[in-house]
Amino acid sequence: MNQSNKASLDTKVLKNFVVSLVEELTYSERHGTARAYLSSIRRLESFVGNDGTTFEEITPAFLKSYEQHLVATSCKRNTVSLYLRMLRSICNQASMKGLLEMQPKLFDEVFTGTDTAEKRAVEPSVIRTIKESDLSKHPSLEKSRDVFLLSFYLRGIPFVDLIRLKKTDISKGVIRYRRSKTGRLLTVQIEPCAQEIIKKYTSSLKKSPYLLPFILNDGEKGYKEYQNALRTYNLHLKKISDLLNLKVNLTSYVARHSWATAAYRQGVPVAIISESLGHASEKVTYTYLAAFENRTLTRANRTVISLVVSKKPKKTVAQMKKRNSHRWKTVAYDS
Repeated sequence: MNQSNKASLDTKVLKNFVVSLVEELTYSERHGTARAYLSSIRRLESFVGNDGTTFEEITPAFLKSYEQHLVATSCKRNTVSLYLRMLRSICNQASMKGLLEMQPKLFDEVFTGTDTAEKRAVEPSVIRTIKESDLSKHPSLEKSRDVFLLSFYLRGIPFVDLIRLKKTDISKGVIRYRRSKTGRLLTVQIEPCAQEIIKKYTSSLKKSPYLLPFILNDGEKGYKEYQNALRTYNLHLKKISDLLNLKVNLTSYVARHSWATAAYRQGVPVAIISESLGHASEKVTYTYLAAFENRTLTRANRTVISLVVSKKPKKTVAQMKKRNSHRWKTVAYDS
């Protein structure tokens, strides 16, 4: 067996193929996706018990068993979906490289969607409370609060894209940036409330190319700085929620989802919200909104029910007979 054939056989082992993918992704500076693939394959190895799983072993029955294992180990529904989506992506890429004949319905029996039961949006009144709170005695929390507000003011820009904005991305009061997740180019007008926050933090960054003081480097080192910043940011948001007694779970996602929900409730068409957020399709946007509109659906249901269920006191059988008798007499007289 020559070396090229051996290499071809080796890549039919999932781990070997993922290692090659990670090298490509790292070279392209897609460190987040590379990390997600590695995490996914490690989780699969913990289920199988070894690192020799081949693509031929990935069957609907295998995937269902893996899904049940993830649930049994207390993974949340969206976490289960993430691991399975990463595995599906790996299989798709292997298929494109001719290492696997992808079955059209291979992943149909496992959950690869988004569970919208977990609420990620808050009311505008909560955003207002966060904005108006005096956090001057807590400088680190104040900084995270400002970033949270800036994310909201800039049409729900994700934290990963916000902290990677460079000064050169701003021109004539407009920010132009590419979404790290989809690569789509977005243009956002900087409103006065957003400009105030930007000015507050860029004045101390004269030598840095970045707009905000979170990361200093590009590449893998910059990605690690981003991860540390994200962990700190989420920790601070939790402390802010506790300090202000908001009784909501503040995370880096909340500003983005809250912007989308507020826009939707103001009658902004989903197509425009989708474009504003830089989503690949409106289908993604609907997953944002689905969990938040139960209250609207409840109101609609009550409106419909009220057409049938009268709030007036119920009439007795005798009263109903008398009423119907009067109606028939009226009809007879009129005829």
